[in-house]
Amino acid sequence: MRGEALIRRARLASGLVLMAFVTCHLANLSLGLRSLAEMEAWRMLLTAPWTRGAGLWLLGAAGTIHLSLGLYAVAARRSLALSTTDVMQLALGLAIPPLAIAHVVATATANAVSPGFASNYGQILAVYWSFAPFYAFLQLFVVVFVWMHAAIGLYSWLVLKPVWRRIGGLVIPVLFAVPVLALLGFAQAGQEVLDKLASDPAWKQMILDNVGRIAKVTRELADFQRAAIWTYLAAVAAAFAILGARILRHRRRPLAVAYDGGARAGGRHGLSILEFSRLNDVPHAHVCSGRGRCGTCRVRVESGADRLSAPGDLERDTLARVHAGAGERLACQARVLDEGVAVTRLLPAFADASAARAPQEWPGGQAAAAAESRT
Repeated sequence: MRGEALIRRARLASGLVLMAFVTCHLANLSLGLRSLAEMEAWRMLLTAPWTRGAGLWLLGAAGTIHLSLGLYAVAARRSLALSTTDVMQLALGLAIPPLAIAHVVATATANAVSPGFASNYGQILAVYWSFAPFYAFLQLFVVVFVWMHAAIGLYSWLVLKPVWRRIGGLVIPVLFAVPVLALLGFAQAGQEVLDKLASDPAWKQMILDNVGRIAKVTRELADFQRAAIWTYLAAVAAAFAILGARILRHRRRPLAVAYDGGARAGGRHGLSILEFSRLNDVPHAHVCSGRGRCGTCRVRVESGADRLSAPGDLERDTLARVHAGAGERLACQARVLDEGVAVTRLLPAFADASAARAPQEWPGGQAAAAAESRT
């Protein structure tokens, strides 16, 4: 499989696996709106398969691949020209691992010290709501951050596809409802647990005994967490250091791109045409934020085609899908290597996702369709 396509599909597949796990987890939490017993009854179907055997290995592999490819994407960038969505995705993506590390290590330690303790919703909720409220807030932050990151990624992928017209009206409400119901279920089950702690001294003593055993390994737990988090931060720092080096390497080679309407943008060797546009506030459509998936940033190269990087597999596939004409390039993929590049933007800057789903309905697509029909 071609390199670009392999990376793209691996990141998508690993993200979908992680979202499937989070969806099952949140669905299980939402059952707390009915009762703690209902949560526990569904646990073996919704969450237990992810915590053992093949499910655990699949989840671990997906997390490792997605994190690694996310850091690779940071290191492979050529500039810090980011859309608001990109900034949010990056911030959420970087914040999730430290929060998840603390949650996973604490849960694994609880199960190691007292087997089965952390896998029982009643027992772990008792710890969250009565003995260690910090971990309750940690759980809330993990849920919110992971779901926001996943929902934005899923929406950005699906909204470009023709099927979105049929499923969009269902997907959007579900993306909002799932975390809300989960948090409400978490709170309702927590209240049930607090009531049980107040009315069942024997159960409360059992929880206290387990909390005491876990507390004895707190120092080792904290040391391991710090080591894991510092390792992660070192990887993040390395990714940004590579990005910085890439930016500085071509800083002394300033170039310019000319646009239709007399606009002109300055930049440096190796940046894409779209990055020239974004760094200079030149209006330019880019629904997929420069990932080469939507085709809305495409331009017709008027001069200097030989001073642009050659099209890659991803660009050729997208250009073919949108029926691009001769001399057209994706501005997000065509990197400027020398002076003399002049382009015409084919779609208006306000083009939305419908221009990716049905390119023939937009001006640039109409022209390409007409040219194709004449040949």
